[in-house]
Amino acid sequence: MSDVGLTSAPPSLPTFASLGVSPPEKFDPPAVARDWVGSFAGSIDNRDVQGLISTLHAEPWWRDIFALTWDIRTFQGRAKIETFLNDRLTETGFGSVAFVSAVYQPVAPDLAWILVHFSFETTVAAGNGIARLVYCADESWRAVTVSTHLDGLKAHPELTSADRDFRVIQGDWVERRKNELEFADTNPEVLMIGGGQAGLEIAARLKHLRVSHLIVEKNARIGDNWRTRYDSLTLHDPIWCNHMPYLHFPTSWPVFPSSKQVANWLEFYAEALELNIWLSSEAVSAVRNEATNKWDVVIRRGDGSSRTMHVDHIVLAQGFTFKKTVFPGQVGIEDFHGQIMHSSEFKSAKGLAGKKVAIIGACTSGHDIASDCADNGVDVTMVQRSSTYVMSIEKGILTNLPAAEWEGLSLEKGDSSRISMPFRFQKGLAQRGAAKIRDLDREMLEGLEKAGYRTNSGTDDTGVLYLLLERGGGYYFDDGSCQKIIDGKIKIKSGIEVDRITKTGVLFKDGSELPADIVVVATGFDDARVPIRKLVSEDVGVKIPPIWGLNEEGELKGPWRELEGLPKMWLMMGNFFWCRYFSKIIALQIKAKQEGLYGTRYAAPTS
Repeated sequence: MSDVGLTSAPPSLPTFASLGVSPPEKFDPPAVARDWVGSFAGSIDNRDVQGLISTLHAEPWWRDIFALTWDIRTFQGRAKIETFLNDRLTETGFGSVAFVSAVYQPVAPDLAWILVHFSFETTVAAGNGIARLVYCADESWRAVTVSTHLDGLKAHPELTSADRDFRVIQGDWVERRKNELEFADTNPEVLMIGGGQAGLEIAARLKHLRVSHLIVEKNARIGDNWRTRYDSLTLHDPIWCNHMPYLHFPTSWPVFPSSKQVANWLEFYAEALELNIWLSSEAVSAVRNEATNKWDVVIRRGDGSSRTMHVDHIVLAQGFTFKKTVFPGQVGIEDFHGQIMHSSEFKSAKGLAGKKVAIIGACTSGHDIASDCADNGVDVTMVQRSSTYVMSIEKGILTNLPAAEWEGLSLEKGDSSRISMPFRFQKGLAQRGAAKIRDLDREMLEGLEKAGYRTNSGTDDTGVLYLLLERGGGYYFDDGSCQKIIDGKIKIKSGIEVDRITKTGVLFKDGSELPADIVVVATGFDDARVPIRKLVSEDVGVKIPPIWGLNEEGELKGPWRELEGLPKMWLMMGNFFWCRYFSKIIALQIKAKQEGLYGTRYAAPTS
């Protein structure tokens, strides 16, 4: 098994060995937590930064999720946390800290903490916080991690049942909805570009904050971004971590629903929540009007007409776009004796028996398509250009994302707990988890290697975590295709670079050629800035800094905040879990801007 990027040692975990002590056999976690919250809150109320620092472990972390910084920041070490608190404690009005709950978590035989939930307020917002208390050598409990999360705006709460329309007569509903959807004489405050889960969840959050919205979706139906993909596509994350705001998936659904089920659910969600959507429509250009402080957006509709909207905010919710790689010397489709297609264009292997299929790419789409081909008796070869991190769904995913984490407590509490942990603090935990899963998957991984498929342990042996954060890809969660590789039903060509596509197949750098009737390109995602540059013009878009990957503080670059140099243009990206959580964060930032409550952004330094 090869390794990927062994670049740095992980931060030390607060193990019993590193702390020099283990917790006492008997103690009362809520009582300990209440005492800690009392000291923490007292220091905040007195603006006693040194006193607050004394409640923290010697090597602490503080992650702020837009509550005290209007950004997502991680401060590592007492010195950086002290600077942050001196800069923001008084300005934000941070206070009213109150204990909510606490539970003891034995994370491993040599690692444990008390997980503490607390509430707080700032001048304009309500927040929730989480701390992890470890037992120290001086017999005191201190926080090794603290996180502060934006949770609501005090003067502008979300809609509740008390805000319902109590009129008995609703016979004009059809006409009202029609008028609301058309925006004949008005403009929405916020325009969402993209009607997948990201756009829908942002729209739902904005509606519950009384902010007018419109989604423009290029497809003819909501859900077509899932519905039109290959037939065998399913969710690879379990359903319990994928619920959407306000409407959860039915308990009768499978743990890993089909893409067609997901597509239909998205369509149902949009209809049930009465979200404003223009289908078969595309935002073709967006220009910042400095005189009005609005975005002038030209929208081309399905009937061929155009409309220019003047909106306060744009939310980019297209997600990653697929990379349609063109290999050097690639012949045109008309010259190839068969068919060249991208994985997004592949539908089904039914009817392809007798054909030779070459799939360039060996991650999720490549595996799914190859598996479908094998099931339909197709001669299929997967071309692996670099090693891949592989873990099983049954042993790996369900170990990493257990049902109890989401179904055993409120979804909001579970989300906050998972989000609260800084990515770099997670590194050591990820290495331990990846080693455990690698051991569980050992038979499968050894079989893949014998079949010629190269695997790795992820960046710095962290499994999927840092591949997701740094690349957004490079991994595969196995749902059965690995056994087909081991059994020879899916052939592998690995370790040799593709030279070009010829008239008869794929030519490699060593002179060997793979004959193919169909070539499927499954080479992952493109630069996330590509569709943004197309929208705002290349001259403006070229100034956008890189999106995705970790900054110096270990936070993702770009998503969930305003784009640098593009005021009131917001970027929404991520899987169902991240979209559920950060849709609220973006909506609250937008509402704060609209109401004049948005404070000074305390942004991370850029290099």
